Amino acid sequence: MPHLLNALLSVLVVAGLLAGPSLRPGVGLLLGLAGSTIANHVVWLASPDVWSHAVVPWLASVGGALGAVAVWSLLRNSPDLAELVGADVTGPADPLDDEDEDEPAAGRIDPVSGPPARHPRPARS
Repeated sequence: MPHLLNALLSVLVVAGLLAGPSLRPGVGLLLGLAGSTIANHVVWLASPDVWSHAVVPWLASVGGALGAVAVWSLLRNSPDLAELVGADVTGPADPLDDEDEDEPAAGRIDPVSGPPARHPRPARS
């Protein structure tokens, strides 16, 4: 029983330390809890005797949390891998991007023809 409490404490502490300084604490907490729990479970399945040492659950928790963050970053930043999980990596449409390429938008300089010619103002009467 003390080994299980040690592992639970390691999962909670590592997840809390990951979520604390995170810009998105909910995602940090989720990644920390998931990565730490899965890593501890894998180590416990692979070698229960090694897992029963006091330091091993802590190492598994840290390694699992770092692994979860690495996988999350890879999925978020890789366009090829993001297609596998259906993520939208293109982002929102660019409001300055016109579909009509023949006519440059107001305020933008056409690289081919250069800046638009200035027309003199009509005289006021």
